[in-house]
Amino acid sequence: MNKLLVLWKSLLRSFLRWMDSFCQRRMPTLVEIIDEARRDWQEALREFHLVDNEMVDYVIFKINTAERRFIALLIQARRRGVTAWPPDLPGPVRTTS
Repeated sequence: MNKLLVLWKSLLRSFLRWMDSFCQRRMPTLVEIIDEARRDWQEALREFHLVDNEMVDYVIFKINTAERRFIALLIQARRRGVTAWPPDLPGPVRTTS
């Protein structure tokens, strides 16, 4: 009975440690998710130059999927008001024309 109790306590401690580490993980921000999507899209574009003729359709599909995911996330960020630079930046942005 004592060995069973020790085993049970050990399992419970392990489970509680795992739950603690699980609860402390932070969720990635929208900006981090967008950056990951951009990297996936760039990787798919680079991959296009490395594949043979049999894989071209797959890579094109992968490029289109990654691009659409990136654009959808940018639209979501725009709706939430996320911008790439701080709103208190002085002066207007100059364009070169």
